[in-house]
Amino acid sequence: MTQPDENAPPSAYQFTDSSVTRPLLTRIWFARLFPFVPRWLAANFVSLLACGSLLAVLALSLWPGGWSETAIALVFFGALQIYVAGDHLDGMQAVASGTASPLGDFVDHYCDLWAGAIMVFGFWTLLGTARPAALYAMTVVLIVSFATTYAEREAEGRLHFTAWGALEANMILALFLLTWAVPAVRAWWRSASPLGVPWYTFAAGVVVAMALGAVVIIARRMRRIPAPLALAIAGLVALGALVTRHGELRPVEGWLLLCVLGGGYVARVMHGYLVPARRSWPDPLASAVVLALAAWDVVAGIPAPAVRTGAAVLGAYLTITLLITLGGILRKQRRYWVWMNRPATASAAGTETASRNTPRHPSRLTPAGEPDPSAGP
Repeated sequence: MTQPDENAPPSAYQFTDSSVTRPLLTRIWFARLFPFVPRWLAANFVSLLACGSLLAVLALSLWPGGWSETAIALVFFGALQIYVAGDHLDGMQAVASGTASPLGDFVDHYCDLWAGAIMVFGFWTLLGTARPAALYAMTVVLIVSFATTYAEREAEGRLHFTAWGALEANMILALFLLTWAVPAVRAWWRSASPLGVPWYTFAAGVVVAMALGAVVIIARRMRRIPAPLALAIAGLVALGALVTRHGELRPVEGWLLLCVLGGGYVARVMHGYLVPARRSWPDPLASAVVLALAAWDVVAGIPAPAVRTGAAVLGAYLTITLLITLGGILRKQRRYWVWMNRPATASAAGTETASRNTPRHPSRLTPAGEPDPSAGP
């Protein structure tokens, strides 16, 4: 069997974009912000800085201190706006500077996974009354939607942005955060609906339904669920059920276990579409252990003292293997890393870059008839 060539040139970045909000946001927001991005700033750093802004969400979720709910909601809103803007400006910067690369493709999209996971955790902590099961379910759905999206790209060589995808989910979340900052509206969100659940359940349900809808659309388009993806989903669902059943783990611990398990597979599958003829499987040992533990728990029940020990060992293993995976990917793609854009590189991108205008990008046309540059790698 022929092994994939790690040094072979990756396939070109191909995608279709049906987003209902990206063209408008590009015209009124991203294109206006782009001239303020320093031309010397490498696109990969724009990606990392954008994702790094959400560390404020994670910090306040874990240590809210004396901050009011209104202040926390506004910080979450501001951090989300920085992330969303940076997540689109990085592609525009890469095109303008002529530094678009497979590494930038990976860094941009992989940061999106962790950004989404942090916002899920922040949203759950903000609610205050939601059960840990809700956190685990939202995290599993998020990771599955990412894994399915990029498994399709690995198999088909093309990335599809659905009409109601991550950008639209972020816009819904942004509106929710603004309303949550108003005490009277926040009290209404927490009040019981006629169905006996808080009204905020429906806001979360809309976003979850959008993610699941994207998974269904992709599955129908692929006409099957690839075996590696099916195994990854089975492992995530099994681990989600395990941490839900065992209150011995703190919510942040269960959330982190899901993130490192899913993050490992998503990293592999994202790397897989950069290597010709490659198909990525989830970690076989971790998958076997998680499925075995889930079966044990259903049949006999895992003793409480073993839960924390097992979670610690599994978490350490998943974290180490994730770091090894990411290190290997970055090492193989290191030739594409750019610390600082050079003036010569920027000028080579064309007169549009020299005049600091928004660069063109081969995406779907906006309503104004211009290519949307913000959907790039």
